[in-house]
This record gives sequence, structure tokens and C-alpha cells, in this order.
Amino acid sequence: MRRLTPPTRAPLVVGGLLAFPLFFASLLAVSLAIERPHRFQWLRGGRLIEVDHPPGTTQEAKIWALALVVPALLVAVGLVAAFWRGGGIYVVTAAGVFFALALPHRLDLWTLHHTRRFPFGMDLIPDSNVQSSTIQRGEWELQARDTVISLTHWTIAAALAAAGIAAAVAVRRRRRPLPPIAEPAPEIATGGPEASPMVG
Repeated sequence: MRRLTPPTRAPLVVGGLLAFPLFFASLLAVSLAIERPHRFQWLRGGRLIEVDHPPGTTQEAKIWALALVVPALLVAVGLVAAFWRGGGIYVVTAAGVFFALALPHRLDLWTLHHTRRFPFGMDLIPDSNVQSSTIQRGEWELQARDTVISLTHWTIAAALAAAGIAAAVAVRRRRRPLPPIAEPAPEIATGGPEASPMVG
């Protein structure tokens, strides 16, 4: 059982902290990538009628499941890095920076595609209906895109801060003066047999 216990939990803790903002960034990014309205189509008098409804439960579950992949991978890296006593924190922070840089790689394309899939905006109401439309077409997508970028920037900053703190602690430990060597106890001189006290 001792082999399964990591010598330090710091990389796992750092991985969990970095996974928190990455989860929300992943949730928005995956939504931009695959979310689509639940569209009903039928013919009326030879004319195609289309009505959009909010995404179904199955698609929402798929979005949440995919959004958990990146933070789960980061926590897994933190768990493995916890068994490396020397540089585990640097491994997990590097992984956090990598995921934060990779996540918004195709963000602009996903934003464009999501806007096309929701021609009436996220409220599914045409912008021409000024009395009911609350979100214009493309408004939610731009906000989600900006939020993903902001969250990934915060993740990178937190990862670099954690690596800097770990480096500072390591340098401080190396520069700490060594404790003085304890002097050996003085030896008792043994010239001959001890004289027993005389009782007069």
C-alpha cells in the first residue's frame, strides 16, 4: 500500500486547481463546437417549415461529458506527477499551460459555425422581434469566445505562479544553512580500575 501512496500531494492539488477554470473553458468551447438547436421540419402546402427548439438532453449530456475530458486529463497528470518528488509540480503546470494553449486553437471557427447553426440567436427568436428577442445573433458566441480566452489566460497565469512558487521554495531549501554538527560526548578517561570508596 505504501507504493500506491504518492510522496507528495502538491502536484495533484495544483492539477485540481488548474482543472477548475479549464473545465468551464472546455464547457464553452465544446458548446461552440458541437451544440446545435433541436430542429423540427415539416412540409405545409409544398413549403418547408423549420422550427428550432433548445438542444435536447442527450446533446447536453454529450457536451458536459466532452468538457470533462481536458480537466480529467490534467488531474490524471497531477496524480502521476505526485509520484515524482523532484519536479512533479513543473510537470503538471506545463501540462496546464499546454491544455490552456491548445483549447482555443479552433475557437474562431467554432464561433462562426455556432452562429450559423443558431440563425436567430441563442434565444431562438428573430432579431426583428424587438419585443421578445433578448440575445442578438452572434452575441452569445462572442461572449463565450471571450470567456474561453480569459479563462485560459487565467489558467496559464496560475500555472506559471505555481511553478514560480515551487522554484522559490526549492531554492530556499537549498540555501538554508545546514544545522551544526553535534560534538561527540567527551570520553571518560579510563586509566585503571576505579577505586572503591573506603568506608572508615
